[in-house]
Amino acid sequence: MNIQKNQPKPSQMELTITIRLEEYQPFLEKAAVRLSQSNKIDGFRPGKAPFEIVRQRFGEMKIYEEALDDIITYFYFQAVSQEKLNTVSQPKIDLEKFAPQNPIVFKATTALTPEVKLGNHKGLKVKKAEIKIEDQETDKVIQDIRKMQAKESLTESPAQKNDRVEIDFEVSLDKVVIDGGQGKKYPLIIGDGAMIPGFEEQLIGMKANEEKTFQLKFPDEYQNKMVAGKLCDFKVKMLAVFKRKLPEVTDEWAKNMGAESTEDLRTKIKKNLADEKMFHEEQRTELEMLNKIVEQTEFSEIPEVLIDNEAHRMVHEFEDSIEQQGLKFEEYLKNIKKEKKDLENDFKEKALERVKTSLVIREIADKEKIEATDEEIKKETERILEQTRDNQEAQNNVRSEGYQEYLRTVVRNRKVIEILKSQIIC
Repeated sequence: MNIQKNQPKPSQMELTITIRLEEYQPFLEKAAVRLSQSNKIDGFRPGKAPFEIVRQRFGEMKIYEEALDDIITYFYFQAVSQEKLNTVSQPKIDLEKFAPQNPIVFKATTALTPEVKLGNHKGLKVKKAEIKIEDQETDKVIQDIRKMQAKESLTESPAQKNDRVEIDFEVSLDKVVIDGGQGKKYPLIIGDGAMIPGFEEQLIGMKANEEKTFQLKFPDEYQNKMVAGKLCDFKVKMLAVFKRKLPEVTDEWAKNMGAESTEDLRTKIKKNLADEKMFHEEQRTELEMLNKIVEQTEFSEIPEVLIDNEAHRMVHEFEDSIEQQGLKFEEYLKNIKKEKKDLENDFKEKALERVKTSLVIREIADKEKIEATDEEIKKETERILEQTRDNQEAQNNVRSEGYQEYLRTVVRNRKVIEILKSQIIC
């Protein structure tokens, strides 16, 4: 292995690493075994086909591609160890030369660990709030359950509070329909407060096929800034009115909910609410604790690549959350008139906070000699493998050296936070 170093600034190091064929050949052989394990090759048991047979079956480049991540991970960490570098976070990898039977060349741009000077974090205290569940909170959950189980019947009567209605509506500002200001066969329950203040009250007394126009002012803090605080014109057509009958709260009804009685149902709901509040309180106190530790910590120059990588990761997390709601991220960006790089810039400040928190946890782990044991890594690996047992590609990724190194960091950080919580949160 040949290593060329370039340090463009004090907080960053570039390593150009060249690996000879004979050095990375063992990784090709391991990759060939993995390919023969996950793909049937006639005449051979899984994982037992010779290298040459696998090469003929899949092509040499396929083996190289299968091995590449492990090759880069192994030789990158070898180079970091050899050069005695104190690095932080994952490096940015640029593949410069990659062809069968030739040396592999890649450049790793890595952030050097900033100097971190901790304050007296062991003297900090964060108080956990007492968890209380009021009767009205339990009542609301029961009412929400009843609403979900309501029986509906179409009626010719005028719409009243608690009725479900279907409407067509149109919202205009200066005689121009606003963006998103139209709805067809839109369902809502009068009184639930799903629309802006005053809208649902305008529907009371309307019958099916009746039309109505009126004006309402949007709230000053409304999300659409074009209409926030503006007086707009509304046009509504009532399509249908449904009377809703909610089930009575009886012991028999409670049994259908999996409880023994109404009192038992209230007890179960109260416990669920308490558990949820406790979970959020744990998150709040943990965040407050970490923020306080970061506030009294001194840092040398924070590498820009660390902040950029974290902002990039945050955009991907945000993209996942958007798509989990059934929305397309590209359409979301189009609606807010932004690109991914704009979001990354928006996230920079929050990314810097996350980077500082990560550096603090790492520094505490080093000072307190907190490490993830092999047994802990094995247990965590087995847990993830069980969750991905139907996805061979994901399982191979979990077993890779790079992912195992990532797991080691995750488990170590988790241990640090638990220790800090036991010392600081009361």
